[in-house]
Amino acid sequence: MNTLEPYQQIYTYDTGNNLTNLSHQANSGNWQQTLTIHPNSNRGTENNNQNNFDANGNLLNLNNIGSLEWHYNNTLNKLTKANKPNTTQYYVYDYQGKRVRTVIESEHQTQSQRDYLPALDISINQAKQQSKTLHIGTHILSESSKDNTQIHYQLNSHLQSNTLELGGKAQTLSYEHYYPYGGTAIIAGKDKTQAQQKRYRYTGKERDDNSGLCYYGARYLAPWLARWINPDAAGSIDGLNLYVYVGNNPLEYIDPTGHVKETPEQETVEKGAV
Repeated sequence: MNTLEPYQQIYTYDTGNNLTNLSHQANSGNWQQTLTIHPNSNRGTENNNQNNFDANGNLLNLNNIGSLEWHYNNTLNKLTKANKPNTTQYYVYDYQGKRVRTVIESEHQTQSQRDYLPALDISINQAKQQSKTLHIGTHILSESSKDNTQIHYQLNSHLQSNTLELGGKAQTLSYEHYYPYGGTAIIAGKDKTQAQQKRYRYTGKERDDNSGLCYYGARYLAPWLARWINPDAAGSIDGLNLYVYVGNNPLEYIDPTGHVKETPEQETVEKGAV
C-alpha cells in the first residue's frame, strides 16, 4: 500500500510576523496548530497561558512535553517530562555557552549521559554501556560501541538538512523529509528505531529525543511551533521579533548559531574562510 500522499499547509501570521495558525490538509486527515500571541509582546503559547514565560522571556512549559528551567544567563538548564515527572534532562554548558554535556536522570539515578568533545561524542547508558560518535561538524562519520561500528555517509539538502544516510556498503540507513520549519514529514529506514534516533537532522542540527527541540548553539528551536523558545540574546540583529526563526522564510535561509539568518551559501563561504 502506498502510504505517501500530497498535502497542503497554510501558514497565517499576524502583523508582528508571529505564526498564529498552521493548517495541514491531506486526504488522510486534517489538523491545526494554533498559537496565542500576547497583545503587548511577541510571546506566544499553545495553551493561552501568558504567564508561561519568565521575566527574560524564556518559555517555561512545552505542552504535553514538560516544564523548562533556565540558568541565570538564559541557557536551558533542565527539562522535566510531563508524562514522567520523575525524569529530568539536564544541560551543561562551557564558559562560552556551548553545550558540553546532557544527562538524563530518573528517580535520582542517571539513565544516560552524553559528553560533547570537538569531534567526538561519548555516550554512557544505565547499563554502563559506552558508545562513541565521531563526526565532522554535524556530519556523523561513525558510531561505535563494544560490539559494533556503523559507518555513516550523510547526504544533505540545500538547507544542510540530513536527508539520506548510507552505510559503509552504500546500504540505506535512513531517509527523512522535513516540513518547512523542521518537523518530520517522512522518515523511513531498515531499522525503524535507529532511523528515529538519528540525532543531526533539520539544517544539520541535533534534535533532542526527550523534547523534540533542535539545538542551535545560542538557542533551541521548537519545530512544531515554528519559532525559538527564548528571545535572541544578540538583540534585534535579526529583526525586531526576537522569537521568529529566519524571518519566516525557512526555504531560503538557515541559522547556523541561533542568532541571525544566512543563506546556506553564506555559511559555506564563512566556513571556508576559517
